[in-house]
Amino acid sequence: MTSLLVQRIPKTLLLTGMSTAVALVAAVPLGVWQALHRHRVGDHLTSSLALLGYATPSFFLALILVIVFAEKWTLLPPEAPQSTSLGSLLAHFSGLVLPIVTGAVTTLAAFSRYARSSVLDNLGEDYVRTARAKGASERRVVWLHVLRNSLTSLVALLGYYLPVLFGGAVVVESIYNYPGVGLLFWNAAQESDYPVLLGVVLVISVATVVGSLAADLAQAAIDPRVRGALR
Repeated sequence: MTSLLVQRIPKTLLLTGMSTAVALVAAVPLGVWQALHRHRVGDHLTSSLALLGYATPSFFLALILVIVFAEKWTLLPPEAPQSTSLGSLLAHFSGLVLPIVTGAVTTLAAFSRYARSSVLDNLGEDYVRTARAKGASERRVVWLHVLRNSLTSLVALLGYYLPVLFGGAVVVESIYNYPGVGLLFWNAAQESDYPVLLGVVLVISVATVVGSLAADLAQAAIDPRVRGALR
C-alpha cells in the first residue's frame, strides 16, 4: 500500500502542479486587469465568467470537454496516458491537456478573484498615492509596487492549496482515468480498501499542516510587516 501510494504522488503532483501553474499564470494578469478596469463592462464580464467557472462542477466540465474535443472534433484523446513513469506521461502530453484544463478552470476562477480583491485593496493605500505624487508611471506603480504587495494573499492561498496538490482531484482523475492519488482513492473507496483510504487521508493531513506553515513562512519572507509582527 505504501509503495503504491508513493508511486502515485509524483503523478498527481505533475497533473495538479501544471494545472495550478497554468491557472496562476493566467489569473494574476487577469486579476490586475479587472482591478484596473473595475465596475466596467469588461470587469463585469470577466467576473461573471470567473464565477461561472468556479461554480461549474468538475465532472460536468470534464464531460463537456471530452464530448467537444475528443468525440466531436477528435483533437485530443479522451483518456489520460496510462504510463508508469513521469517521462512517459510527458511523452504523451496530448492526453494531459484535457485534465490540465479541467483542473485549471476552477483554480483560475478562484485565483483571479483573490488577485482582483488584493490589487483593489492595495490601490487605495498611502504608498500608491506617494508613488504617483513622485511622478512614477502608472505601469511602474501597478506592476512594481501594487502587485508585489498583492502577491502576499496569493502566496498564502498557494500554501493552503498544497493539500489539493498532494491529494489530487478525485473527480478529474477518475473521469480521465489518470493514474494518480485521486484515482487510487476512488478505487479504494469502491472496494472498501481502508488501509489505502487511511494512507491517502494521512498524506493530505500532513500536506495541510505543511502547507499552512509554508504559507506563513512565505508571507513573512515577502511582507516586512508580517516579519515585524512575528518578532
